[in-house]
Amino acid sequence: MGHELLVADSLDPMLVRPAAAASAPVAPQPSPEAIRAQLLEWEGKFRAARSVATLRAVRADWQVFVEWCERNRTWALPVASHDLLRFLTDQVVLGKKRSTIDRYITTIRLIHKGAMLPDPTHYADWKLDRQAIVMRLAENDANAPEQAEPMRTEHVRQILASLGDAPLDLRDAALISLASDTLCRESELAVLKVEAIKQAGDGWSVDLRRSKTDQAGLGTARYCSPATKMRIDLWCAAVGIERGYLFIPVGKGRSFTAPPANECKPLGAIQIARILRRRAVRAGVPGAALLTGHSGRVGSAVEMLEAGFSVPEVQFAGGWKSPRMVLHYGKQALAGRNAMAKLRKAQSS
Repeated sequence: MGHELLVADSLDPMLVRPAAAASAPVAPQPSPEAIRAQLLEWEGKFRAARSVATLRAVRADWQVFVEWCERNRTWALPVASHDLLRFLTDQVVLGKKRSTIDRYITTIRLIHKGAMLPDPTHYADWKLDRQAIVMRLAENDANAPEQAEPMRTEHVRQILASLGDAPLDLRDAALISLASDTLCRESELAVLKVEAIKQAGDGWSVDLRRSKTDQAGLGTARYCSPATKMRIDLWCAAVGIERGYLFIPVGKGRSFTAPPANECKPLGAIQIARILRRRAVRAGVPGAALLTGHSGRVGSAVEMLEAGFSVPEVQFAGGWKSPRMVLHYGKQALAGRNAMAKLRKAQSS
């Protein structure tokens, strides 16, 4: 798909409500041709302002909605409020999580805004109707965000102990160790370059120029331990990486030389997630099959909270924009040191 969005191209003429079909419109509705032209103009601006990952997500979510409209013979643009509720209710029945439902709502509102059409959630009882959907999600235990299985320090050490000195092992040792130190997402690890690692005081830092929460590229820095830096150095020295992408595809042989930096392609985020899980399974890590590319991030966050560091400190270390996910990841760790836990400890001493 590349950098394309192409929401407008997904619209069959039968999915765009003609002006004559609108019942008592507040303002004259534009023709299907005018809606398409407006969407195409908006798409160009939206593509320039958003990341590739965001474009993919919007396109995928919109496609789910459009396909539902086709099956149910319903106008997609503008969608009637009662049809939007039918769509959302059907997604709940299908077992979708609240985060997915919220994303669908955001996408549908976004496309309506891009087409300069009325927001289908702007009506008097929207809050009540949405709360009814939340209640149905609660019945399915689908409100809480899914959490990746934590990869703790003990798991990282277990994996590292299972690796040898072949180029593939050296790369994966550096990758897994760095994931634990930096709390980087797999998409952030994929695009890291050698030049991003810099000395900072007694240790090292990793400069992240862009991330999921920093699309403007203002940059942030993450911690890299001396032990992790040593593993990175061993990997780079073994295959001749001096600059450019840090984590690149490697064969299974004992000998490998990295191509010139301008010819190197990095590992993908999905590949990184698979590497982490595969190495954990081979090392016999408990629950390894449930690990994801976020497991290092979650494990480090949980361990920091268990060690007594504050939520803002953990939030800063992992680059979260808000404390919400930190609180979610660490709810069990935080329960162990809440006010009641402190009271019981004081009473027993």
